[in-house]
Amino acid sequence: MPYLTTPSGSRIFYKRIGQGPPLLLIMGTGLDHTVWNQQVNSYCNEFECIVFDNPGVGESRRAVKSSPLTIASIAEDVVELLEHLKLEPVHVSGLSLGSCVAQELVLARPDLVKTLQLHGTWARADGYVRRKFQAQISLLRRLDLRAFYEINVLWFITPRYFRQYPDVVESQINAIVSGADKRALIQQYEADIDHDTLSRLHRVTTPTLVTVGSYDVAIPPLYSREVAEAIDGAEFVIFEEGGHLHNVENPEQFNRVTLDFLLRYR
Repeated sequence: MPYLTTPSGSRIFYKRIGQGPPLLLIMGTGLDHTVWNQQVNSYCNEFECIVFDNPGVGESRRAVKSSPLTIASIAEDVVELLEHLKLEPVHVSGLSLGSCVAQELVLARPDLVKTLQLHGTWARADGYVRRKFQAQISLLRRLDLRAFYEINVLWFITPRYFRQYPDVVESQINAIVSGADKRALIQQYEADIDHDTLSRLHRVTTPTLVTVGSYDVAIPPLYSREVAEAIDGAEFVIFEEGGHLHNVENPEQFNRVTLDFLLRYR
C-alpha cells in the first residue's frame, strides 16, 4: 500500500483510482477515505481520484512528538503529497474538516488548485458550531468511543436516513469506532475550532462550488452560505433535506451536481 512520510512526521496513506485529470478528495473529522467510495465509483471514468486518510485517521499516522495539529498543517501535508505525486494543478473537493483543509490549500498554493469544492463547510467556528465542537470534545473525554459515536451520529445523519437504513447506520458506527483514535479525534476537533479563513477568502479566484444539506445540523447552512458569499463567483447549492454527509445519504444527487461542475472545468 502506498504511503508518504512528510516533513511533519506524518505517514500518509493514499490511493489513486481511475483515469483522467487528477481530483483530490479530502475527508472530514474522524472519517477515512472510504467515505468517498460512492463518489470515486462515479468519478473514476472521467477523473483520476486521489484519496487519502488524514493524519491520525484510518491508515495514516502522526508523529508521536509532533507540533499541534492545525488545518494549515494538514494542508501542508497535502502539498507534500501533491508534489510527491508530481500533480499540478488538481481539482480539489473537501467535506467538513476536509473543506477547511481545501480552503487553506487554495490560499497557500493557488497554483495547485484547478477547481475547488467545499461541502458542509465553514470559514470561522463561532456561535453554534464552536459550542458543538466543544461539546464533542467534552463528550470524548468522558465517554468511550462507542458511546461517543452513538451520540455523535445524531449530528451528521438525518432522521429520514436513520428510519430508512437503521442497519446501515449501525454498520457505519461499527466501522468508524473500529478504526478511531480518541487522541487524534480530539486534536481534529480542536483544529476545527481554530480554523479561521473568513478575512482571507476574498483572495480565492479559483472556480468554486459550495454545497450544504438543508438539514445539516453539524454545520448549519448559514456557515456554508457565508463561505460562498466570501468567494467571488462561487456557486452555492443547498440539497433539500440533506444532512452533513449528503454524499453518503444521497450519492446520486450529490454526484450529479459535483460531476457537472467538474466536467465544466475538465
